Amino acid sequence: MVAKTAIALGVVFPLLAILAVMARFWARRKKRMSLRIDDYMLIPALVLSVGNAVAMFIAAILGDMGQLKPLDKKGFPPLDDSFQTFYKAIYANKLLTTVAIAVTRHAILLFYGRIFRGRAFTWSLWVVYALNAAWGIAFTFMFVFSCRPISDGWKSPAGAKNRKCLPLSTVQSSAISSVLIDVAVLLVPWAPILRLTMSRREKGAVLGIFGLGFIVVIVAIGKTVEFYKVSAKIAKSHQIQYEMAGTMYWTIPETCIAVVGACLPTLRPLFHGWSPESVLGSVRSALSLGSMGSGRGKTLNSTKGQTQLGSSSGSGTDSIRNLRDDQDYEIPPIPGKAEHKADQIHVESQVIVSSSEGKVGGRNTRSGLNDEL
Repeated sequence: MVAKTAIALGVVFPLLAILAVMARFWARRKKRMSLRIDDYMLIPALVLSVGNAVAMFIAAILGDMGQLKPLDKKGFPPLDDSFQTFYKAIYANKLLTTVAIAVTRHAILLFYGRIFRGRAFTWSLWVVYALNAAWGIAFTFMFVFSCRPISDGWKSPAGAKNRKCLPLSTVQSSAISSVLIDVAVLLVPWAPILRLTMSRREKGAVLGIFGLGFIVVIVAIGKTVEFYKVSAKIAKSHQIQYEMAGTMYWTIPETCIAVVGACLPTLRPLFHGWSPESVLGSVRSALSLGSMGSGRGKTLNSTKGQTQLGSSSGSGTDSIRNLRDDQDYEIPPIPGKAEHKADQIHVESQVIVSSSEGKVGGRNTRSGLNDEL
């Protein structure tokens, strides 16, 4: 039963993550768009997620994961090869999960940086970015050096008097803080989205796209609950290989679903007709219009003349469709006092509809605003 569970989790979820990343790259190629840093960052996130599944396979096949073991007079399992293999797999699991989640969050934040601008948004983006970086670095080093010497992590069981390792509460604090940062990452784009001039249905669709990551939050909460249950059980019984199986199970969907969620909003070119990205195209239009204030039908000053919005009676999606692809998008710099108005929301793009010169700000108007998602 344990082997079947491990195989199911270790095959299905990594396969979904692999397909999602491949589809993301294929979509970029199909649309002839260059790859960005957030695209590349999903490659190590995927490798780490697959590596985590491999660690679980090793724990299940060679480490007797999920198996009840005979206990000695002190209540501890035998320190045989399977015990050490299992604990080495747990050691790898903690490191791979921590780094994979941190890298995936980083890619998502960079993705946000392509779309939104505004002083408040930029500050919130940088705060969450710093929190995620601090979380990833701190817990990675904490798990690497969780025991002294490091080999104590797999040479002695949890609860043994001669074991010099950090308590299980360290893992619990990692899980709780991870959930909080996940929520923070998902809430970053909500404020600018809610300020858009869109129908409730459109806003709901956009929020739904950006809210897909809440599936990861649900899984992370499940993992946190499992950690607390395991801590209580291990305190009473040292059937470690049996009790700790669930903690590893939860980390597989957590890391893989995070990668899938980071890829889903970018797959528009693979589908025909309506897709989530068609709504995001409307977001870009609304954001671009929002950056110009309420100036529907007003003129935009260019370097050589004036550029008119296509039609004050038409919808934003008819006149402004896409973002240019020849711009480099990264997390925006921390705004200074003179940068951005407090209520300003815009995208890093030129709003180009028509021009007597054929260009606005030195950019060709034929392509319009190419969708950067």
